[in-house]
Amino acid sequence: MRVRLSYTAEIDEVLPEAAFLLGTLADTFEESIKLYNETITHLKDKEFNPNKFHENMDVLRRNLGKIDTRCLEINQVIAGFGDYERQKWETPPDDTGTEPTAAPSVTTTEKEVADD
Repeated sequence: MRVRLSYTAEIDEVLPEAAFLLGTLADTFEESIKLYNETITHLKDKEFNPNKFHENMDVLRRNLGKIDTRCLEINQVIAGFGDYERQKWETPPDDTGTEPTAAPSVTTTEKEVADD
């Protein structure tokens, strides 16, 4: 089951956060490359085991799905960041001190929580 997570970051932290999220996939990439190479080698073996092949392919496909989903999410964050940056430069400054409205994946406001 997949759930959507959301959190806020300062606008100058968006790109480092995106880099961090992309970096969390390093182990998944490495495992996928290893499985990919093992599967090719296994297909050339004289003692081919179909069960092992299917197991490797299932894990490889799940990993590729994780990678694809994360890349899509990061792409959406960066698109929202780009929209924010373009709007910031296209909107003439006013005296209200408000910032341009950000795309849904990039927010520029945070609620203050009162200390009890």
